[in-house]
Amino acid sequence: MRSSLLRALVCWAVLLAGCSRGGGTGTASGPAGAADLQQAFVKAVERAVPTVVNIRTVTAFPRGKASPRTDRQKVQDYLSDMMEENGGVRENSLGSGVIVGEDGLIVTNEHVVRDADEIIVRLWNRAEYPARVVGADARTDVALLRIRPSGRLPVAVLGDSTRLKVGEWAIAVGNPFGLESTVTLGVISATGRTDLGVEATDDFVQTDASINPGNSGGPLLNTRGEVVGINTAMVSAGQGIGFAIPINTVMSVERELARNGAVRRGWLGVGIQTLTPELAESFGVKEEKGILVNRVSPRSPAEKGGLRGGDIITVFGGKPTAGVKEFQKQVAATPPGSAVSLEILRGGKRARVEVRIAELEGQEMRPQPRKAPVDAWGLAVVGIPARVLRGLEIEGGVEVGFVDAAGPAWEGGIREGDVLLRVNREPLTGVDAYRRAMAGLSRGQMVSVLLLRDGAQMYAAFRTRSENPTGGVR
Repeated sequence: MRSSLLRALVCWAVLLAGCSRGGGTGTASGPAGAADLQQAFVKAVERAVPTVVNIRTVTAFPRGKASPRTDRQKVQDYLSDMMEENGGVRENSLGSGVIVGEDGLIVTNEHVVRDADEIIVRLWNRAEYPARVVGADARTDVALLRIRPSGRLPVAVLGDSTRLKVGEWAIAVGNPFGLESTVTLGVISATGRTDLGVEATDDFVQTDASINPGNSGGPLLNTRGEVVGINTAMVSAGQGIGFAIPINTVMSVERELARNGAVRRGWLGVGIQTLTPELAESFGVKEEKGILVNRVSPRSPAEKGGLRGGDIITVFGGKPTAGVKEFQKQVAATPPGSAVSLEILRGGKRARVEVRIAELEGQEMRPQPRKAPVDAWGLAVVGIPARVLRGLEIEGGVEVGFVDAAGPAWEGGIREGDVLLRVNREPLTGVDAYRRAMAGLSRGQMVSVLLLRDGAQMYAAFRTRSENPTGGVR
């Protein structure tokens, strides 16, 4: 952030210096030009901020993993043996996202929502909604979420990442360290970055606009407020080195996720390497362009099509092979099941082979998190042993083991780990009393619940659903 601010100040000084040398006030390098530039930044941010969301997730720890102790740890110690679905304890993480559909479609990073049991999206107006994962793709680090908003949402304006130029301004918007709607300024430092250890077949946009934990999934903007990338990574060992997924890549993946819930990629089954001039000469194909096959996987489309180690692929699907990474992209972008013609050099002679592209393994639809059985309030509750009740100094109650983020109890503020003491002033001596209290309520009735959270008592209120509130209590 320091380098970005310094650059902005230097640019400002250059603009003012240009005005001083020119002696005028209306030139592009004078105060009017500086004001125009500043106003462009302001308008870009004002255009984009309402489309940027805060994403909060809750993810289960694996059983046996340590977690901070709280005032309700006595109950959690007991529940850790009862809640095998989620290990008994949970942690929170933060990220950002961008609204791409007025009906509630949001793009973010896959790593922001990975393994999440619950996902909560907070809008610019601080309204919160539970979100579900429509689909996620770990290879490109793109995920698509859906919320059910009460009205139409503002949608981000998308730019064209293929038109990005090194040196042009870049604006990052997100929620670093939970600081909502934070804006940082910098430039596009590079395009087409690869070999970052994220995904070998993707090109990244590099920027020095500050990207910190919590920025992940937020937009990288141009000066028109158009989204040109989705922020995904930073280099923690250095300042001013961050990376974004090009928006053209993001939206291509988004369309696949919306349609199929996963991204289907083509697979040929070959190991390849760059054909250097030395290798070309050794294979008797000096001055030829292509890629060298060094391995063919057993039972792969390549083997079935007749490719061999030592073949040099010069054309794939009618297009010349420009290089290893370009070839990888060509294969991955080919729909599984497609027949493709390859032109090769084998023993210095030209040949043609036909292959049928298969689907890359590991791209099945992302499984949804397992949930405990819930009742009509969206709760799963368990009884509390007498020894724990004595330790909490309460006479009775039930422990909330799981809360469905789409249920009415969540809307009323009830969360996992809460101890429910009373429903409409009736004490809950245990699970049976809880069932009776639910059964005695009419549809659509407003409910007040007294609960214990972190040693303090508080009330929550919500309206029951229109269906009969029964079942699901364990």
